[in-house]
Amino acid sequence: MLKNKKNKIILSGGGTGGPVVPLIFIYRNLKNDFDFLFVGSYKGIEKKIIEPEGIRYQSIFAGKFRRYFSFKNFFDLFKIFIAFWQALFLILKEKPGLVISAGGFVSVPLVFASWILRVPVLIHQQDVVPGLANKLMAPFSKIITITFEKSVKAYGEKARLIGNIGVELNCFNNINKNDIYDKYGLNSKLPLVLVLGGGTGSLFINNLIFSTVKELSLLSNVFHISGEAGRDLNDLLDLKNYIKVGFLEHQELIKLMLVSDLVISRCGLSTLTEISFLEKSSILIPMPNSHQEYNAQEFEKKNAAIVLEEKSLNPALFLQKIKSVLLDEDFRKKISINSSGVIKNGNQEMIAIVKSFF
Repeated sequence: MLKNKKNKIILSGGGTGGPVVPLIFIYRNLKNDFDFLFVGSYKGIEKKIIEPEGIRYQSIFAGKFRRYFSFKNFFDLFKIFIAFWQALFLILKEKPGLVISAGGFVSVPLVFASWILRVPVLIHQQDVVPGLANKLMAPFSKIITITFEKSVKAYGEKARLIGNIGVELNCFNNINKNDIYDKYGLNSKLPLVLVLGGGTGSLFINNLIFSTVKELSLLSNVFHISGEAGRDLNDLLDLKNYIKVGFLEHQELIKLMLVSDLVISRCGLSTLTEISFLEKSSILIPMPNSHQEYNAQEFEKKNAAIVLEEKSLNPALFLQKIKSVLLDEDFRKKISINSSGVIKNGNQEMIAIVKSFF
């Protein structure tokens, strides 16, 4: 361990918003006991997500390990080399007592440098199937907390099955549905459909919404978070009962989710955790040929959501499935209640594990 160790924790993760949300929870619960620094990439969405939290932020280069041939791999090897030295000097300067990552390639050089300088590392594995970044970091970590029992085999003795960490309802006791509806000018006589495409957005989901929103907006309010500009190739004119934004701060997103009647989403584990913890009915569209399909299966096998395959999905079927949820209150209640049993709440166990390092 480095000399003069301070009660400081470095948080790291990114690429998408998914790895950032659990780290925000850790910060909120321990910010009075520890100093924090967040290490992320220069251009990733993570900086935008954590800015409202007031966490000190440090950028380093982020290179991606692709499992297929690409000329970008050669450039990224150079980035990874630079990032390692950035991380090494950063740890020497900051002298943290612990480094925590919830995934993302920006964390890999930081974890390597931490291991060399004997700073303990805690990895949090959200998805059912471990990603490459977490696999690379696992040998250099002390503990790997996991959400699902299926992940135990991937990590062996280092694995701690705790569930996932995320939103706590007691932080939103004063949320009033009428206030949220008034704030955004929503129609109080209609239910609310919240559409998410993940931290960066989903072009496929965006196009589904654009193909169906005229009819859908007659049945419900539609609040559509479209993501990055490149994922939003259509610009609708003013449409009654439809609101589109590119990005929404996490706290505001949770408020909308709390009062929503249906959530339509990709299947990143942070969003699925919020759906589970808040007991929301949902239509899930996992990204094809990815870890998201395994995440969605956890909900599907417990009848906790409607799961649709992108390859067989069209606007007519999409609209039909939405109607089947909105127009059947009993079914909607059933899947929302079932959703609460999919992901265990590991909030308190995670806090206890973090404190055990000091």
